[in-house]
Amino acid sequence: MARLIDRYVGHTHQLSQLMHMRENARLPHAMLLVGPSGVGKRTIALVVAQSLVCEAPSAKPCGLCGPCLRMEKQQSESLYNIQPDPEYAKPAIKVEDIRELLERLSLAPIGLARIVIIDQAHLMNEQASNALLKTLEEPSPNLFFFLIANEASQLLPTIRSRVQTMRFSGLSYEHLHLLKPGLPDWAYRSSRGQLDRLDQLTNKQGLAERKEALELLEQFCFDEDFLLRDEWRKSFKDDRAWALFNMGCWVQMLRDTLILKTDTNKFILNTDQNELLKKLYTLSVNKLLWLVTQLVQSMRDTRGNQDVVLIFDSLRVKYARVD
Repeated sequence: MARLIDRYVGHTHQLSQLMHMRENARLPHAMLLVGPSGVGKRTIALVVAQSLVCEAPSAKPCGLCGPCLRMEKQQSESLYNIQPDPEYAKPAIKVEDIRELLERLSLAPIGLARIVIIDQAHLMNEQASNALLKTLEEPSPNLFFFLIANEASQLLPTIRSRVQTMRFSGLSYEHLHLLKPGLPDWAYRSSRGQLDRLDQLTNKQGLAERKEALELLEQFCFDEDFLLRDEWRKSFKDDRAWALFNMGCWVQMLRDTLILKTDTNKFILNTDQNELLKKLYTLSVNKLLWLVTQLVQSMRDTRGNQDVVLIFDSLRVKYARVD
């Protein structure tokens, strides 16, 4: 049986709420699913989509009819997927993508409902968002939109005003175990409940990158000649995503150190890094708190396209002056 609802793990409250609206014919014509990447937002949209196209009289999908089987394979004539084109130098959903979608939607419908999933909807440029507005204002019968984004604030206010928002958090430690069994304990803890991050941390490249990031953290904190070294400068300058990955790993390690400093029994993430944690433990609470705060701001600045090397030059100079 190809019932997606039977395989969905996590977010039981959101799933129950969506299915209740579906069963009572109160499902909004446009929903915005917001939360971290890799937590199941798109999958839950497909669960609801299958229930909408199913030919069985029940609101819950049968998993046996043709529409159910095609939706399970994401080969349904009723499903329209929009996502950023990976060929673009800067990922975006452009107005041409939305116009093509609207042209397809203007054709006579096939099946009981049509479902549009716009993945990374925050990457719609302004022209694309405006092209979508009228359809969101005056939807055709049995046409449902699921917009997926990390933060609602990343979309235009005009789009946000025409959708109903549902929020998602990271998956639990237990749910990650169910979905991806047999991985290291530290990886489940450090993934922040995100399947894509869990995959990134545990593949061969990800393991090597995390090791390099933590070695760089140790250099930053304890090597007085850090600013004289060129290796990190070139890698950060050439790869903004790599710089952000480093900062994310650093924040987690510093967070663990602060928890150990408070002598509490809270959840340690990097359970495989005892030696580095012992070394970081020698830093003052004031220095650790300052660095965490500055790294969070540095991540915002990096996403805002500020010069990453200058950010770290300034950060290391100021760090040396903190007691």
